[in-house]
Amino acid sequence: MTDLELTVIVPTRERPDLLKQTVDSIVTSARAASDRLGATVRVLVVDDASPTDSTRELVNRLGAEAKAAGTAVTVDYERVEVHDGRKDPGAAIALGVSLARSRYLTIFGDDDIMLPAHIALHLRNMRQGADVSAASYYITDGQLNRQHAKRRRAAHLGDLLIGRIDVNDGAFVRTELIQSVELDPALLAQMLYPVWATLLIDGRKFVYSRQPTFLYRRHDANISSVNKDAEDAALRKSLQEKYQALASERLGAVPEPRKVDWARHKREWRYSKKGYVRWRMAATELAVKRNPVVRKAFRMPPLPPKES
Repeated sequence: MTDLELTVIVPTRERPDLLKQTVDSIVTSARAASDRLGATVRVLVVDDASPTDSTRELVNRLGAEAKAAGTAVTVDYERVEVHDGRKDPGAAIALGVSLARSRYLTIFGDDDIMLPAHIALHLRNMRQGADVSAASYYITDGQLNRQHAKRRRAAHLGDLLIGRIDVNDGAFVRTELIQSVELDPALLAQMLYPVWATLLIDGRKFVYSRQPTFLYRRHDANISSVNKDAEDAALRKSLQEKYQALASERLGAVPEPRKVDWARHKREWRYSKKGYVRWRMAATELAVKRNPVVRKAFRMPPLPPKES
């Protein structure tokens, strides 16, 4: 494949059933981007030292199928030979990033599902001069039933430095930029925080899409939920302090975080969640039932007096 435009890195470890769904969805999105934009895409599955050959065999089969369908999309396999004992696939991510030779790359979870519009939408952003393009997504249950949308907003250094992160790990990024920042697997779930902090401090162009273009699957085997512990909290605090100091040194001051727009959050919650409608109906019904005029009209017994 000549003039490779995008590498989609998929770190994984011994989850072939989930992985097949994921890679199939990526290939579908890549084909759509190839048809619309002439994009060339490499799907790079990086095996974090799985104990069996099931991942290798699956990826080889998927790679042969992709090759038979044309040259615009390839599916390749690489492997971390020795597992580091961590549940987070940091070593696989670092290896995948180091092997990327395309203009742009993105990291995609081995249990998530890419929607057909995903690659084309973010490639357009990158072609128009973005350094990073962050994606909105749908949160689903383990069976991929959509629960609600998680919509991005513009990344902001002041927010990032206090832990409000509006750029997800699966954002598209220029390859040379992410390769210029050391990736440390020991940072676990915070491994990409230094990338986003460095690029924001450097004044790089971050864009985002409000249109959800992938499904983030929540289930018992989520890797991200494993890392939400005291160690992760300590890593986050340490990184925030480190990059607050760097921002102060480079920029002269640490940017203030944005004020939280609670009205906007309420509007989004109200109109995007079926649960809100059900809650509002139940609240209205309760209010009506508590109205003494209504209770008298419908011959309902009076409410008991409130306890003092």
